[in-house]
This record gives sequence, C-alpha cells and structure tokens, in this order.
Amino acid sequence: MEYSELQQKGFDIAKRYEKLPLADRLGIIAQAFGCNTASVQTSPCWGKYRGCSDIRLVLDNGAYMGIGMERTPRAKTAKVINEYVNSTLAQYNPEIVQEAKERAAAALSKREAVDNAVAAQKGLKPYTFLNVELSNEFDTRSGGYLGWYYVTLAVEDKIFGFIETGLKYDIARGVLSERISRQVYFNAGGMKDEYVDFVFNNVGHSSFTGSHQISLSDDARSRAEKRLSERISGLDGERQKRPSALDKLAAAKEAAAKIGTDKPSTPKKSQVAEL
Repeated sequence: MEYSELQQKGFDIAKRYEKLPLADRLGIIAQAFGCNTASVQTSPCWGKYRGCSDIRLVLDNGAYMGIGMERTPRAKTAKVINEYVNSTLAQYNPEIVQEAKERAAAALSKREAVDNAVAAQKGLKPYTFLNVELSNEFDTRSGGYLGWYYVTLAVEDKIFGFIETGLKYDIARGVLSERISRQVYFNAGGMKDEYVDFVFNNVGHSSFTGSHQISLSDDARSRAEKRLSERISGLDGERQKRPSALDKLAAAKEAAAKIGTDKPSTPKKSQVAEL
C-alpha cells in the first residue's frame, strides 16, 4: 500500500511519541477527539473468529472503535497493544487531525461553487460548506462512525453532517482535490429524482431523507451554526461593498451633473462592460 505524504507525517509523529508511557500516548489520541483520556480494552470474538479478541480504543465519553484483532493470548500482551496504539496514534493525533481538516476545508471551499453551478442548472438548491469534523461519538443508527471524517453543510436553513466513504478516506489521507472526482452526474444510491435537492461532488443528494448523514454532537452543531453565521455575514458584506450596475450608472449621472450637463456622456465600451 502506498502511503500519502500526510500519512507518512503521521508515522513520524507516532515515532516521536512511541517511548512515552501508554497512558500518555492514549491521552494524545483522546485529545484528537476532543476528550481527555482513553483506554484499551479487549473483547472476545464469536463465530468464525472464536478464539480471537477485538482490541478497542475506548474514549472517556464512552465511544469506542476497534483498532485491531489478534488471537486472544496475543491480544492481551503489552507488545501487541503497544503496536496497535502506535498505529492509531499515527492516524489520530491533534497535529495530523488539524492538518487533515485544513487541507480538506481548502479543497471543499473550491468545490462548493462547482457543485452549486451544477445544482442551478438542474433546478436544485445550493449548499453552503461549513466545517470538516472528526466524529468522536458512537452513532447508534449506524453502529459506528467513531474516527470518521465528515463535513457539515447547510441547505437553506437546514444544517446537517454529511458523510461518505470516499470522502472520509480522502480527508484522512490528505489527498482531497479541489476538483470534483465524479465526472458524470448521477443520483446517490439510486435515489429518486424527487428526493434530490442538492449536489455534492457532482452527485445528487437529499438534505431531508437522512441519506449519507451523521447525527451532530452539540459541539459540532454549535461550530456549524457559528460558521454559517460567518459565511452569511461575509457574503452580505461583499454585496454591500460591491456596487451594482445601477449604482455605477447613478454615480456617472451625478458626476455629469457636477460639470453642468443634463446626462452623462455616452460611455465607452470598457465603461459599458463595467456596468
């Protein structure tokens, strides 16, 4: 498997921390999820994996995710637990998580305009990109999602968490492109046209059916609401700063009146273009 530049950076960070006590390394992982502490637990498997045990990372908020599986005697050894914790630390430490979010946010800010242009052509609604988030909760609807990257979007006045497998991996690897990856438009998961109301990555999605959505924590929703307010204020501010064509024409008439003429002179082609 070829690792990305961001993943290699994560391995280097984990290498720096590998000599720290286990509790300290787990604390660093916990910080990446907005928690204070974490622990490792093993749980026996059943069925065809009988005789093996899952190795779990458990956060202090009760959320957990699997970080490995070994034969039960090995799963409980300090050596194996250390190996899996170090591997997890390479993916989930505050520095890597922050960089992954920043890279993805820069790319998705560019994609928004492209997606919304497609939506306008199809008579659909635009979305507003808000934030990149890392799930730190156990989603009871899905049975997972802890450690998944997702984004918060707003369609009209509805804020929601949008999640998708390819998006998750591209953010985690730091390789999300400013260009959409779906060259041919289609509806997500065979979704009926009447349910589609916005476009993301050139794919039709629904903001109201719950498809490709993750429940938001109070903190994530608060950040999304704050960002939406900033986006609205910023857009409104730009509109106020940018004179309209009518404003420019009124200014031209006013200037003409000051030099004693009833109407402005015929504008040149370059002036017409500005209007």
